[in-house]
Amino acid sequence: RGNDMIKGRRIITSIMLVLAIVCMSGCKKTPKAATFTYEENDAGNIVITGLTDKGRADAKIIVPATIDGKQVEGIGSGVFRDDTTVTEVVISDGISYIAENVFLSCYNLKTIEIPASVNSVGTNAFTDTQWEYDQLADKDELIVNEVLCKVKKESGIYNIPDGVKKISSGVFYNKEGITEINIPDSIEEIGAYAFAGCKGLAEVKLPSGVKRIEYGAFSDMNISEIIVPKSVEYIGNEAFEGIENVIKQ
Repeated sequence: RGNDMIKGRRIITSIMLVLAIVCMSGCKKTPKAATFTYEENDAGNIVITGLTDKGRADAKIIVPATIDGKQVEGIGSGVFRDDTTVTEVVISDGISYIAENVFLSCYNLKTIEIPASVNSVGTNAFTDTQWEYDQLADKDELIVNEVLCKVKKESGIYNIPDGVKKISSGVFYNKEGITEINIPDSIEEIGAYAFAGCKGLAEVKLPSGVKRIEYGAFSDMNISEIIVPKSVEYIGNEAFEGIENVIKQ
């Protein structure tokens, strides 16, 4: 019987060793910190991918500048989405982007501290939060560090404030009631689907400083012509889908 037990232990040990080797070669790990799950990107920086059970239970959450000694580059898609417990989030200096849907439907989120290092904000990043509601209470737009994140206005003429450098993805998506949008010279980047479906616009005048126009930015509109300034360095696929005359200077 003793020999059988020894053999059994050897078999179990062998199985565990095989599983360990398989995982080392093929299993994808999702490391966990106390509050977050995260991954390392190709640049060797950390991207926050989700909240742990502890994170979901915390009312105040600090997104750190580093994890495991590596720079946290950004907060990935939908990390806090539907978290109704969180009321305050502090984003540490050095983090450069907040992806799409990050705080979507965090209804009780009242305070978000955003450092100057954040230069990119995804679609619906703050939608249905108390914080966004408060930000838009007495103005037509939400601007974070020179990034236009949301526009409340649904009709008539809208002037993008001077000093804005980037229009986030989908900001004017399907706002058919807007008849004129004035884009200031400060704009350098226009996000994906930023003006898509704006059928009420008779024309669009792009300023001379624009450098990037992302995927589908001016698709599904009624305008027949658009002039692309020579400053533009990148144009995403289907950026002008449906526009008959795209004139590149």
